[in-house]
Amino acid sequence: MRIGVVGAGLADLERRAVANGVPGLARLDRRGLAELEPHVRGVAALHSPRTAVVDFVAVARVLLSDVQAAGGRVALGSPVLGVRDASDAVRVRTAVDEHAFDAVVRCAGLGTEPLARAAGVGGGARILPFRGQYHRLVPERRHLVRGLVYPVSDPRYPFLGVHLTPRVDGEVLVGPNALLALAREGYRPWDVSARDLRDMLTWPGTAHLVRRHWRAGLTELPGAVSRRWFARAARRYVPALSADDLLPAQSGIRAQAVDRGGRLLDDFAVQVAGRVVLVRNAPSPAATSSLAIARHLVREFVGPTLQRR
Repeated sequence: MRIGVVGAGLADLERRAVANGVPGLARLDRRGLAELEPHVRGVAALHSPRTAVVDFVAVARVLLSDVQAAGGRVALGSPVLGVRDASDAVRVRTAVDEHAFDAVVRCAGLGTEPLARAAGVGGGARILPFRGQYHRLVPERRHLVRGLVYPVSDPRYPFLGVHLTPRVDGEVLVGPNALLALAREGYRPWDVSARDLRDMLTWPGTAHLVRRHWRAGLTELPGAVSRRWFARAARRYVPALSADDLLPAQSGIRAQAVDRGGRLLDDFAVQVAGRVVLVRNAPSPAATSSLAIARHLVREFVGPTLQRR
């Protein structure tokens, strides 16, 4: 189940959920929320009973086995150095060898910009890395939530805010915050890449982004080092939580598209260059939607691309 606890925008979330056919959606008042989540507080909520969690590592392993069973091969440790749409095929050159394909779909997340350059394709937006830190509840406090608990997020940003997520293994995650990372794969606060930092600072969209959102950045900054910050954020809707209930957990990097004016892009963006289909932005929840996105790409882009040959 998924619960969005009140704030400005709950009605808009409900309208969009209905328009997208979310099954079983229900609006809850205080009493209904208390019956479903006794330790969660809010004046209203949306309950989505069909929402669930999965072990996505296990999902990825199954997808890998499906690819291999169909005769495919996954080439690990083979960074792409160049993509060339030749007369006979799309030629993909890696650090190891070269491959020929009828068409290529490129969805690389944090590697979007290097691969776009390898394919000789520019764009009006860039992928910037945003680091999100998580904490986890100590085992004796996991009972405080039964399902996924989300606040109503700020519509100005594509981030969901600090939320509580029970996992398949029984852990309950609390987080994340959202801060611009100093390295494309900067999973730790002190990770810095001079090359990535130079690329970010010399691109005009980064300066515009900072000017637009520096106040929000300062608000998120304590979450990089403070358990109390996370506890305070979660206490807005789970009042019984304290900093002593939290343990450090993993962090993640969100590949966030930002345009030259510093605007955060929150929708999917696909670009076609010959027989190369480039997914330039696949925002959260891209993992949840991955199979539907793949079907859409094949139907709308890959099929027509092959038919034009």
